Amino acid sequence: MSTLTDRYVFAALRSIPEAQREDIERELRGSITDDVEARVGSGQPPAEAETEVLTELGDPARLAARYTGRPLYLIGPDLFLDWWRLLKLLLVIVVPIAFVGSIVVRMAVDPGDPAGAFGAAIGTALSVLVHLGFWVTLVFAVIQYNGARRKDLGLGPWTPASLPALPRKAQVTLGDTIASVVLIAFFIGLLLWQKVGSVMYLDGEPVLVLQESLWSFWLPYVIILLVAEAAFAVVLYVARHWTYAFAAVNTVLALLFMVPVLWLLATDQVFDWAFLAHVDWGADASDWIAGITAAAVLVVGLWDIGDGFLKAWKASRPAPAQQALR
Repeated sequence: MSTLTDRYVFAALRSIPEAQREDIERELRGSITDDVEARVGSGQPPAEAETEVLTELGDPARLAARYTGRPLYLIGPDLFLDWWRLLKLLLVIVVPIAFVGSIVVRMAVDPGDPAGAFGAAIGTALSVLVHLGFWVTLVFAVIQYNGARRKDLGLGPWTPASLPALPRKAQVTLGDTIASVVLIAFFIGLLLWQKVGSVMYLDGEPVLVLQESLWSFWLPYVIILLVAEAAFAVVLYVARHWTYAFAAVNTVLALLFMVPVLWLLATDQVFDWAFLAHVDWGADASDWIAGITAAAVLVVGLWDIGDGFLKAWKASRPAPAQQALR
């Protein structure tokens, strides 16, 4: 049928276990087709008939819950989906902002204690997560206790106009994932090689490029962050396409790398400038090396953040139902 029906079926099937989808899709499409054809046979325009049939079926998430026998309790059936959607939205937006904001504030107040700043940021993020869950749930519980319903809150009944757009064909390929993981592994190898050798040799002798003191915290931190990036690439491949939630996680990972590295470069804690004594790159070599490195980190980081949101936007655009549901 039309894209409107395809969107409705897609929205209903995405919360149903894979093993049940084929039978439920066949039954649901058959039911919609029969009802629409009956209305069209009585003289109603096809588009109007389809909209009215889908409106009577109601919210596809609620229909999926009936198919699977999954109760929509906790807050109450009438407000459950509104509570869950709002809570997920706030968690995706507020918790990452609180985490990054805490790091920035602590580093600005006490730049000499990066480990304490990150520890405090983790505590802040957990605290925000708990408070969001508690207070949002409490507000909805009070509303439910007082007998308010969706229509009393001005939310109105569900209509097909609120159906999500069909996502485009999967944007993340196996080749992209392998390339990302291999590149990350290469950079981890370079950092580990810095511990036992060097990335630069002069007159056959290894020359330190990075300061040895970085191994006390920052280089292990970067290696752990790179491992997290590799795990994120695998999760993306499993999900098969970008979402705004993935873009938010990608932003947090990028900022966790950019902010500390830019601060280390600004405070001259990255390069061991002793190697400049072995080369003739000019008196201001340390300045332009640090400047180019900082610019590269900033540009690549911002590009990575923007690219994540661009891919999420592209993946959220409408696409043929046959590609989205198969």
